[in-house]
Amino acid sequence: MSDKSNTAEVAFDTLAAPEKRKNESIADWLGRQIVSGVFAAGQPIPKEMDFLAQTGISRGAYREALRRLVGKGMLVTRTRSGTRVTPHEQWSLLDPDVVRWSFESGTPPDWYIRALYEMRAMIEPPAAAFAAERRSEEDLKLFRDALHAMRYCDMTEDSWHNADASFHRAILISSHNPVLLSLAAGITAAVAHTTAFRYRDMSNPHTRNPVEEHAAVFERIENRDPVGARRLMTELVDTALLDSKGTTVFDLGLPTLKV
Repeated sequence: MSDKSNTAEVAFDTLAAPEKRKNESIADWLGRQIVSGVFAAGQPIPKEMDFLAQTGISRGAYREALRRLVGKGMLVTRTRSGTRVTPHEQWSLLDPDVVRWSFESGTPPDWYIRALYEMRAMIEPPAAAFAAERRSEEDLKLFRDALHAMRYCDMTEDSWHNADASFHRAILISSHNPVLLSLAAGITAAVAHTTAFRYRDMSNPHTRNPVEEHAAVFERIENRDPVGARRLMTELVDTALLDSKGTTVFDLGLPTLKV
């Protein structure tokens, strides 16, 4: 087996860990190797016996980890060719683990970052309009709590990124559409990791706190203004995409959000 695969990396706690943690550790390690290109599309992953010999884990733990990645579309198992990595077009790219691995393994490719924002641009503005029509008083508390945290947390900390993700999750919850809500885990993972990338992990991180743009969306939702909520949410996602490219609307001289 190639040195670059170095399966000993996953042995840090697998021997003493409960079976579930073993599965998660192996799947995490393999997932990161795949998204970072160590195991490229079409390549086999480490053979079972080699992996077991180097890590000392059980066969069941290894196979369960593989099943997790097969379920995410990242691996395919065939009788003659064994288990191989699939092209990224076949991955569940909105799966929270796939999103996390993509950002934890280095700077994701531009196509992936743009694809996440394009997906958000298709889903979040209509969801904001639905939220403006359907939100409850309980829903409004979710927005207020998220905005409060965004105002008083440091933007470089996970607490701020989680608050931002909570705001976007509140939009999906307030839409009261169960199909949209089923996307919440993936969308909030995309928000949290792209935000952390923009405000902490880029070579020239941004320092502008977009809390007032979020507050403007909330105001339209609170006032039951679906047209305004959709428009401002569209502009908010578009602005975030520019931020992720290293340029803001202010740098380009484009119109800012119209509150």
